[in-house]
Amino acid sequence: MKKIQNFKRIWSLCAPYRWYIIGILAFTLIQQVVNAIFPIILGSLVTAVMKSDMNTFLWAIAIWTVLISIRTGITYLREFFEIRNLSYELSRYLARISMEKFFSISMGQHHIGHSIIKSSVIRKGEASIAGIVDSGIYEFIPTILTIILPLGFMLVKVPIVGICVLVTIVFFTVYTFKYNSLFVPKLRKLDTLSNMVTKKYGEVIQNADVVYVNAQEDRVRRECDNENASQGIQGKPVWISYIAWFFGGLWFTQLSQVVCIAISGYLAYKGKITSGTFVALSMWISSSLGMLWNISNMQRNMAKNMAPVSKYFRFLDYQPEITMPVNPVPIENLRGRIEFRHINFTYRSRVDKDAMDDDMDSVETITLDKSTDIPTLQDVSFVIEEGKRHAFVGKSGAGKSTLVALILRAFDPQGGHVLIDGVDIRMLDFRELRRNIGLVPQDVSLFDGTMRYNITFGMNGSVGKVTDAELDTIAKLSRISEFKDKLEKGWETVIGERGIKLSGGQRQRVGIARALIKNPRILIFDEATSSLDTENEARIRESIMEASAGKTTIIIAHRLATVRDADKIFVFDEGEVVGQGTHEELLRENEYYQRLVHNQVIMA
Repeated sequence: MKKIQNFKRIWSLCAPYRWYIIGILAFTLIQQVVNAIFPIILGSLVTAVMKSDMNTFLWAIAIWTVLISIRTGITYLREFFEIRNLSYELSRYLARISMEKFFSISMGQHHIGHSIIKSSVIRKGEASIAGIVDSGIYEFIPTILTIILPLGFMLVKVPIVGICVLVTIVFFTVYTFKYNSLFVPKLRKLDTLSNMVTKKYGEVIQNADVVYVNAQEDRVRRECDNENASQGIQGKPVWISYIAWFFGGLWFTQLSQVVCIAISGYLAYKGKITSGTFVALSMWISSSLGMLWNISNMQRNMAKNMAPVSKYFRFLDYQPEITMPVNPVPIENLRGRIEFRHINFTYRSRVDKDAMDDDMDSVETITLDKSTDIPTLQDVSFVIEEGKRHAFVGKSGAGKSTLVALILRAFDPQGGHVLIDGVDIRMLDFRELRRNIGLVPQDVSLFDGTMRYNITFGMNGSVGKVTDAELDTIAKLSRISEFKDKLEKGWETVIGERGIKLSGGQRQRVGIARALIKNPRILIFDEATSSLDTENEARIRESIMEASAGKTTIIIAHRLATVRDADKIFVFDEGEVVGQGTHEELLRENEYYQRLVHNQVIMA
């Protein structure tokens, strides 16, 4: 039942291309009808030769030539039509649907990392749907026509032979579907084992340095060998069983061909059919019964493709938690005042209803104990004034970065309100809001593109208007100017995947430049210096101080030297604000802050 629903949904998904698919199938039908007529023409040629009937012989040759031309022309038109209108366009269409769905899911859902939001689920799902459509057009329908059309001719011309072929087809089809219903689950388990081996090898290659440093080459080789051995132990019985079935079925179909051709030969020997009809029957029998193996392969491949298709449809059905308001309040001249009113927030468990491993085909429903969830923020209320520098400090897990996520509306709080310039954030267009926020995270994500592309990524269509002079100005603010002249092609230098050609400090400065070039009213530095050495931290701190002038700025840091010059520091502990004030005020009055400073002095 679920497979039928999936097929219906695939057909629905292909709605813009249905007529193209129908057109291609029409070409296929004509091609297969021509193929089914060829044995009749060949039979006529044989009969004409046997009777020395030159007139019939020439007519048969002429018709054969016409049919060859028609088949070649139809095949060309079908391929041309498919390449031009379907193959690339369908893949592009599916990718567009995937991206639209992917970016309709909220930031918070991506952060939580639900197992269904995976590139592998999307990629395999798209490929499987395209594969099913392609298989239907070029394998399933042609195979069925190749079996059915000759069978129809046989049932009309020589019913007894047609009935023998029909019985063979029905028996073999039932036999195949029955076996595949047992074989496909085993094959899926083998695919899972293969995925695990591939995953293991990928981890080893990715963590080669760890292997070398710990001198664990022999151990890793043994582990990889054991994975392969396990695959062989479980795979051999499955494939031994398969080849027994395969050759049993092969023997049956070949024996059936012999029987059917023998019956045809006997009828020809008795004079009930002509020698030409015998030739035509032999070709039809070979065509119908010879294609039976395609049914087995197609059914097995279809079953394998259905697992990733099911996962892909679950991805398409995944609902966003954050939605755009119907009539959002326009953002004009954002000042940057942020207010948190009685905020309560708890992260939900990573998987809230369904758990699914990408290496597995099964979907397991899990019931979670909600009582184990620990509140991240509890009745948090405070105000961030416009145009001022503010800092969040406290131990890891105190809720600092969660507040940033709420400002970006990656999540909505379970209780309370976040207001920007007095407007509840739920009433704003969150994309427009994010265009007014510049975020520099601890780990800056970079694309495998040019420096210009990475810095101007958030410009929302204005990239072409950014001049080199403007980039140079941003470079000074972000301290990129200190290394920009060393780049091979300046702003057009390709920095590699994840910015691998840049150092940690340089990547951080690119992140600052990306945030600044948007000219945002709100700047957020979330642990932007935590992974840097002292020298680079000092440079980035200078960049932050200069870049944040006149902007509402939030600085999250564990190193108190980074935040001591802030206009106001908020101290967090266990999801609550336990102090606020300047560095000097907190140092005099707040015991928790005093401990933070004392601990860092000791560690220094």
